[in-house]
Amino acid sequence: MKKRLCRRVSFLVAFIVLLSGVFGTAAFAVEYTGNYFSVGELIQQNNFNGGVGLPWHVVESDTGKAVFDISGGTYNVTINNPGVNRWDVQLRHRGLKLESGHKYTVKFTVTSSKACQIYPKIGDQGEPYDEYWNYNNKSWAKVDLQANVKKTVTETFTMNGTKDTVEFAFHLGGDCATSSAPYTLKFDEIYLTDPQFKGYPEVVPEPTNAIRVNQLGYFPNLTKLATYVSSSTTAQNWSLKDSSGKVVATGKTTVKGFDKSSGDDVHIIDFSSYKEIGTGYTLAVGSDDSLPFDIGTDMYSTMKYNAIKYFYHNRSGIAITMPYADRQDLTRPAGHPSDKLTPDPSKDYSASYTLDITGGWYDAGDHGKYVVNGGISTWTVMNMYERAKVLGKTSIAPYADNTMNIPESGNGLPDILDETRYNLKTLLKMQVPAGNTLAGMVHHKAHDEKWTALAVRPDQDEQPRWLQPPSTAATLNLAAIAAQGSRLWKEFDASFATTCLTAAETAWDAAVAHPNILASMEQESGGGAYGDDYVGDDFYWAACELYVTTGKAKYLDYIKSSKHYLEEPTELNGGEDIGVTGCFDWGNTAGLGTISLALVPSSLPTADVATAKANIKKAADKFISIATSQGYGVPIVESTVVVNGEKITGFPWGSNSFAVNEAIVMAYAYEFSGESKYLSGTAGVMDYILGRNPNVQSYVTGYGDNPLENPHHRFWAYQADNTFPTAPAGCLSGGPNSGLQDPWVKGSGWLAGSRAPEKCFMDHIESWSTNEVTINWNAPLAWVSAYLDEKGSGGEVITPGLLGDVNDDGTIDALDFAALKMYMLSGKEINLKNADVNKDGNVDAIDYAKVKLYLLGGITQF
Repeated sequence: MKKRLCRRVSFLVAFIVLLSGVFGTAAFAVEYTGNYFSVGELIQQNNFNGGVGLPWHVVESDTGKAVFDISGGTYNVTINNPGVNRWDVQLRHRGLKLESGHKYTVKFTVTSSKACQIYPKIGDQGEPYDEYWNYNNKSWAKVDLQANVKKTVTETFTMNGTKDTVEFAFHLGGDCATSSAPYTLKFDEIYLTDPQFKGYPEVVPEPTNAIRVNQLGYFPNLTKLATYVSSSTTAQNWSLKDSSGKVVATGKTTVKGFDKSSGDDVHIIDFSSYKEIGTGYTLAVGSDDSLPFDIGTDMYSTMKYNAIKYFYHNRSGIAITMPYADRQDLTRPAGHPSDKLTPDPSKDYSASYTLDITGGWYDAGDHGKYVVNGGISTWTVMNMYERAKVLGKTSIAPYADNTMNIPESGNGLPDILDETRYNLKTLLKMQVPAGNTLAGMVHHKAHDEKWTALAVRPDQDEQPRWLQPPSTAATLNLAAIAAQGSRLWKEFDASFATTCLTAAETAWDAAVAHPNILASMEQESGGGAYGDDYVGDDFYWAACELYVTTGKAKYLDYIKSSKHYLEEPTELNGGEDIGVTGCFDWGNTAGLGTISLALVPSSLPTADVATAKANIKKAADKFISIATSQGYGVPIVESTVVVNGEKITGFPWGSNSFAVNEAIVMAYAYEFSGESKYLSGTAGVMDYILGRNPNVQSYVTGYGDNPLENPHHRFWAYQADNTFPTAPAGCLSGGPNSGLQDPWVKGSGWLAGSRAPEKCFMDHIESWSTNEVTINWNAPLAWVSAYLDEKGSGGEVITPGLLGDVNDDGTIDALDFAALKMYMLSGKEINLKNADVNKDGNVDAIDYAKVKLYLLGGITQF
């Protein structure tokens, strides 16, 4: 069965760039309805009575500092530091087109809390920066404002020549500040009127189907749930229709009521009993329906490739080329082909060496390399291989050689290890060399001095780049993944394995000697903070990996003395997390160590391994319980989110990644128990990710009928500049984030804490707080999609009509044998189709004997 790989055309009409210094071409693909709005008026937000500011937005330079709010019917910009140049602080509206010979009327009203000046202009967004109107008919003069005196300006001009990419901007910084900061300017009633302007075309709205489903599909023999939005307090009749519209199953909804995390009143539709493979199914309740979906076994067979190909696309140091890029427009020159960096001279740490950290993976939408984020990402992808190795499944994709279409394919080594080695080698090079202060410690990160703009290829990045100071957390991350890498590479490249282990043990010893060099929680220009105020979990994780690899007593002694010994968390505290539902992330790594202890054969006492597995199951039970309590099945509850020093309650930044990491724990619970509820739980997380959510949004590019389209990324920046490519399929958005930190969502009138957590999401390239993509979010997507494809395509437990699954629980075990016996003795109800293992149309002693032989290992299939 083919999976659907769909694209919905971007529907925005105007383009706005928010980041300072971005002056690219404004362009969009638009799906029109044939109707038009805003006839005669180019400005799409004239007043601010509704609390919405877009497409108006504030931009700042490195020296200009301002904050804004939209309240009291005005757009309020508070100047905290005007900077040096008047354009260091701006309020602007982009995406305007001026027509030759047309007469335009400019009008606006502004009030300032202190005497100051502003410079209004209409001109090019980028080179050559020509201006077609400025105050007093191109006098190039500023507008004088008196304190608390409303000023209204009205002027006209006739355009000479047509320009497609024009902005209306108010320059507020530099020499416009004639009074000391801070002061506030209030803007209102802003117009650019053209009687000949026919208006902006209306566009196809986002889908709002009242029935929310996994838009990719469901497995035949696992739980199949959908969410129906309805305020009705009585159960409703639902029907399942095939692609021809024929009703193939019916039932009644279960009323759940108000769902706090989404803000919706919901019912649950359970259609698990229908198991026929097919495409184009829809659910209906009265006149409400769902987007289409499939029922099948191979839905994730392509997604697993796309998800893991994310890492090749984000490689630094080499050109991204065909045929590996899969699409010609995704090719690009090598970014930072000689990434030789020295420690940042502005920081407390001082050293004179240069480290060549060429290579590795870019972290997210920017061009930084962060050890703690790279650490968990590398571990997760290597763990995919290690699980397959322990279970004897390395011959299947994507664990074997020549299965991922990367430059190393065909070299006789597992492709997945080749990909992780590309990043691991770079992280190894971030270790402080011998003979220096803090030798053996690891630099926390490396990134640009200042943030680069959207629509900038890595090879176009001209910012100075620096190594940031070493940290204990980064050092322990390297110790953990280098130890893990050592044991995985030992059979393929003994020399590299030795290099890894030497670096790991050196890092461990350095961290023990310097246990409290903590990474700052303060955000800085050019790179994320990745701060951490507790590293006990990192010590435990590193010791677990080193013990599993070396068997040395000192590591065993450490892990046994740790408060984290054998735990699999369900709530994360530390780093940037405050009571977040989850098992692990870059700031909380203890759960990774416990998985390795449970998975990888070692000298750990059998009872302790059993405890680790039991704790993993217990954590999975907790996550499944949470998912069951939620209206849309996401295994997350609201927690504390800090925004500008204030605490609110909601979902954390990157909430989707917490859910998908939990799916990994559910998958291991299934591996360790064989209980199908854990496999259904794993698939249920993907239901939420792929459309069973209040936004009717597949959070993965290229998948579903409403796929993610505009992730925040410097190179996949089509929405910012259509000379750049759209994102490849298989990228996971961080998703709902109650913090709503970016100016785009703020300009939409969304304030932190003002929306239900699951609705704090925008599919827009500028919404970096809700729609970024990163390596540590795509790593678990790759893990889970490969795992589900293995279970589905391999027919292990989710083939419809699983012969031998007499009690219909998704597995073949002693319970089936007992159920078959009871059927033969007393006629107890069973799944007769599955019980007829010899397919002769009868369930009798021959079937009974074959099931017994299967369970004893005499046969491997029916």
